[in-house]
Amino acid sequence: MRAVWSTKTSRVLTKLPVPSPSANEVLIRNVAVASNPKDWKYPIWYPGWESVEGNDVAGYIEGVGSGVAALKPGDKVAAYTKMRTDQKYGGYAEFSVSPATTVIPLGPKVSFEEACTLPLAFMTAAIGLYKRLGLPTPENRPPSPIPVVIYGASSVVGSYAVQLAKLSNLRVIGIAGASADIPRELGADEVIDYRGKTPSQLASAIGDALDGQGSSAHYAFDCISTADSVLTLGKALEHQGGYLTTVLESAEEAVSQLPKSVTHVGRTAVRTAHGENEEFADHLYKQLGAWIEEGKFRGSKFRVMPGGLQAVDEGLRILQDGEVRGFKLVYRIAETPP
Repeated sequence: MRAVWSTKTSRVLTKLPVPSPSANEVLIRNVAVASNPKDWKYPIWYPGWESVEGNDVAGYIEGVGSGVAALKPGDKVAAYTKMRTDQKYGGYAEFSVSPATTVIPLGPKVSFEEACTLPLAFMTAAIGLYKRLGLPTPENRPPSPIPVVIYGASSVVGSYAVQLAKLSNLRVIGIAGASADIPRELGADEVIDYRGKTPSQLASAIGDALDGQGSSAHYAFDCISTADSVLTLGKALEHQGGYLTTVLESAEEAVSQLPKSVTHVGRTAVRTAHGENEEFADHLYKQLGAWIEEGKFRGSKFRVMPGGLQAVDEGLRILQDGEVRGFKLVYRIAETPP
């Protein structure tokens, strides 16, 4: 099969054997795959790490390992594959292996291109809201909306967090900039434009939006996780106190400077979907497939990179250069040169 082999200094289209699924795993014949920032970061962050990168795939089940009963060859699916473990899980390939628990069953209404934008970022949003912040899931909607601040509400993770929060009857206060129309379209109750505001002014605006919400504590999901965003949220939550989760390690120094009334409940750590949160992920991914068909959830905006897997090197370059905001880069396998 054709696959992209990533190292610290190169990304090369090559040929590898088709992998085989182990127990409780499936083999997927990919139709479309998508990029995440970690795909260019991992070969740099982890010396000596060389493999097939990518973890967002969509296609058809080609084969199943022992113990898999709910999925069968020919099923239309998307999947979040394991990160940094074995090349068979790499998404930039014609075939990828995934644990059956992180497979999304797909119906006829969603395209493969849209579907592959969902798995990793959706689960990041879900773990952040429900496992880190401890907010109620859509199955346990509170009678009165609970306010939650989503910083970076127009990012892919942020846009999924907005949709999940609305399904859970949460009152969403989104923080965004030029793409503020995205969280508004997705149902955010209030969107605050951070542009033209100092961190102090932004913190005051968030605090004003939270005032009078009737919650004993407030919650914030920082999908950007810079020092400025963490400290701004800390200041906004300081008076009443609250809980904050982040998505990146880069904000750890700022986390140590949070007010005592604000508790950092940890990073989202999406890889826990293949560990302690496996059962949670399995259940929620099945719900996601149904929500998509019912029109209750949608994937992010995306841009198809011409050339299939051949275009992964260029896609990760522009992702690294910060040219991708509010959408995902997608690659159609069929467009890959022979």
